Amino acid sequence: MSKTDNEFFLMRQEEEGHFYVPTYAKKEVKQKAIEEVERILDGGHSDLAEAFADVTRLKEYLSTFETELKKHIDEGEYGKEYDVKGATISFRETGDRLDYENDEVYATIKEQLKEREALLKTAYKSKEMIYDSEGVEVPKVGVKTPSKRVVTIKY
Repeated sequence: MSKTDNEFFLMRQEEEGHFYVPTYAKKEVKQKAIEEVERILDGGHSDLAEAFADVTRLKEYLSTFETELKKHIDEGEYGKEYDVKGATISFRETGDRLDYENDEVYATIKEQLKEREALLKTAYKSKEMIYDSEGVEVPKVGVKTPSKRVVTIKY
């Protein structure tokens, strides 16, 4: 964040105490983040694109930090569950994932599904009626999830 933003956050922390406290519950963490964005917007103290870039980098840093820490947390040291700072860390096995692709019938059906999806997409986009290889009309299916705007960043 810019020097101005850092000064702003430091002033906010001094005024109200830390806006992030390690013992907050998940809902509190989310609420504090929302409140901080609202303060930035209300105060006009930030270039939003700059703040977005800074937070994205910070999120990547923290995600990597978390992943690396997880590798070193030992169940033998902490047991199946461990309570710390209002959080519970637990260990479990995810279970085996079967490789369905080894089954010829499964692989054939999956390929047929891909072909059908392509045909349905064509029918959806077409102004004309579309027919499959057997002469059956392909319906125009509805939209399950509408298109939405996304913001991306590369660094």
